[in-house]
Amino acid sequence: MDQVDQVDISALFSGGDTTSCDQILWEGLRRTGSVVVTGYADADQIDRRARLGLEIFDMPDAVLDPLTTRIQHPGNANIYRGLWRCTPERLLQNDFYDVGPEDPVPGPDLPGMDILTEQTPWPDSRPDWAAEVRAHYNLMNWIGQAMIVSIGRSAGFETGTIAARFRGTHSTLRFLNYAAGAGKGRQENGVAVSAGAHIDESGLSLLWQGAPGLQARGQDGVWRDIPMLGNAISVHVGGVMTGLTGGAVPATPHRVLASDTPRQSVGFFLEPALGTAVTPANHKGEMTVRDTYAWQLLKTFSQRSHWKGIIPDPEG
Repeated sequence: MDQVDQVDISALFSGGDTTSCDQILWEGLRRTGSVVVTGYADADQIDRRARLGLEIFDMPDAVLDPLTTRIQHPGNANIYRGLWRCTPERLLQNDFYDVGPEDPVPGPDLPGMDILTEQTPWPDSRPDWAAEVRAHYNLMNWIGQAMIVSIGRSAGFETGTIAARFRGTHSTLRFLNYAAGAGKGRQENGVAVSAGAHIDESGLSLLWQGAPGLQARGQDGVWRDIPMLGNAISVHVGGVMTGLTGGAVPATPHRVLASDTPRQSVGFFLEPALGTAVTPANHKGEMTVRDTYAWQLLKTFSQRSHWKGIIPDPEG
């Protein structure tokens, strides 16, 4: 099976001309739906920090229970950030631990906003671990910001137009753990998957994998493997970026193949600020609270079974 393209994006951080890099990144995403990027600043830290962050799944239950969301561990304060255990009904058959911004920026005055802006719960016994995870969050955010500006330029937008939508970040760093055989009983077109085909509701998703299995689908309908490379991450366009560019940048369907062995990965989801409008960037009309990323998130979450009765529908 084909693999996605590989792109050296070092030019985005050199302070020089980015024209060639912009073009290669743009063409790769348009052709194969995803690309693997290398050459960015502090690239030599990616593998080490990803594996260090994944140690969350080796910590004892006494440490993990206070980090688990209130939905699964009644009595805990956190409900959005923190640890989520795998449940059979979910599309993605994994445990995951979500990290949000260090200083969450308030969004519009909507019911449920306190949930979206809660602090990340950290293991009290590992301040060194938390500091490394926070450093990884900041690095991924920096890389994501540079790439989304590049993609916006290639889509015909002024540099500051797309960049402005992602200031005051609400982005998410997620550590994922798949047990051996997760999803073996689930089939998509004859293929066993532990994470079914989906599009992320983000601007960009930056994904690191500790084992093969991740695939992306291009506009030609072909599923391609994401290759395993040292200190590399793959880039996938999210639904928010597709909306901001009026469809000029198609979102990337991706999936994870089921495996007989355990699998771990790390995702960084570059998201707009909660109060930012996610209508097309060239929209000239009046913006309302319904156009904000916060309203979109609350609407999406309120329709999901495990959030019903917890996150209110913003339409009432």
